[in-house]
Amino acid sequence: MNGIVIDSETKNPIEFVNIGILNKNKGTISNLNGEFNLSVSKELSNDSLTISHVSYYTIKIPIKNFKDQTISLEPKTNELSEVIISNRKKRNRKIGVKSYNPLLWLGAISEDMDIIENAQRINIPDKSVKVKYVNIYLRSGFKSDSSFVRINFYKNVDNRPDEKIVFENIVQKKKIEPGWLQIDLTKQNVYIEEDFFVGVEFIPDFKNKLEVYIGAILTKGKGYSRRNSQGEWNKLQGASTINVEIEY
Repeated sequence: MNGIVIDSETKNPIEFVNIGILNKNKGTISNLNGEFNLSVSKELSNDSLTISHVSYYTIKIPIKNFKDQTISLEPKTNELSEVIISNRKKRNRKIGVKSYNPLLWLGAISEDMDIIENAQRINIPDKSVKVKYVNIYLRSGFKSDSSFVRINFYKNVDNRPDEKIVFENIVQKKKIEPGWLQIDLTKQNVYIEEDFFVGVEFIPDFKNKLEVYIGAILTKGKGYSRRNSQGEWNKLQGASTINVEIEY
């Protein structure tokens, strides 16, 4: 299956759209030109292809009806959440996994040019927090120069990632090297009022295989991972080394 995903209003291509079969661990992601290709087995021919992007409404197309085609997505209307102004002194705190086991790591880029998303549960200390930074520890041993990194925020339902709660496409191109990788969100004004999961996607470059590995730890839980676009979340025995810096 080949196609291109475009904005229904501007007709411009949409990059980094998640395309796959829901919870079947089979999917891909659109490139910088909105293009994608995906091969599926005959056993999945009765399923539907789910096309989703945080800034657009999700659609589904039955695989048996799919032809190489242009797919239009309708943009969501941004609704600004209420911001409460207070004169009390702000606190800053780092929450999540801040250490790693030198013998453990998690892969962060799929071998079939799809995403692998790692997520960490974050319990907030207040009714509302501003997420200022997301920090990811990268291990040595990968062969990459730079990669687009996307940050997602999910509702915590029964201690599992559920629906997204921040509807901004947060993507930054970062140099990939061992050590702490920081994603600056101070300009995004991300305010969250409940415990949540933060997810990290490293986007393939669609030409060369990239190897990216995130630090990991066994002694702390609350970590999840999924191996494909639209894939099923799987609980990790421990967690990936991901934390957030918040203001409250």
